[in-house]
Amino acid sequence: EGADRTYEYVQKVATFFRYNVKKGNESVTIREEISLIDNYIYILNVRFSGDIHYEKNIEEEWLDMPMPSMILQPIVENCVNHGIREMAGEGKIWLSVYEMDGEICISIGDNGKGMSQDTINRVLSGTYREENKSGDSNGIAMDNVIARMQLFTGKEHVMDIFSEGADAGTEFILYMGSLNEMDKTSQE
Repeated sequence: EGADRTYEYVQKVATFFRYNVKKGNESVTIREEISLIDNYIYILNVRFSGDIHYEKNIEEEWLDMPMPSMILQPIVENCVNHGIREMAGEGKIWLSVYEMDGEICISIGDNGKGMSQDTINRVLSGTYREENKSGDSNGIAMDNVIARMQLFTGKEHVMDIFSEGADAGTEFILYMGSLNEMDKTSQE
């Protein structure tokens, strides 16, 4: 019956839901958010027969930096639902954590359908609305993610979205703050 696999799946689902309930609006570490994504991708791959390929490129020294909870999962969910869901085993998601010009960045990308510049502008401005037809959303919209990041970092510009257009994939880059700002936050 595959009891070992079933057991692992149930454990991952339980961990995922515990995180959602426990963390709420708390600050977490980048490490905790990535662990949630690891579980989320595992759950989706059981559900969709392993159709999502997932790669990470992480600079370990930034993993204990603080960030708001439940920021990365809605972005990955959007990559799956709007980018790669119908790619029949060819869909890829990658996640990177790195420092660029003194700022900690988290990048989440996919090789899916891509986005028009108009859609990107509407998402970033908080004016993009779409009916959720799939029923798979957890209810956290991108404008909520952006607003929570702005509140956490105290900055207006917290995210960029890049896409070359149709079938060219999409990349979301979160700007977590400068190293100096992150040090101050973690000391408080």
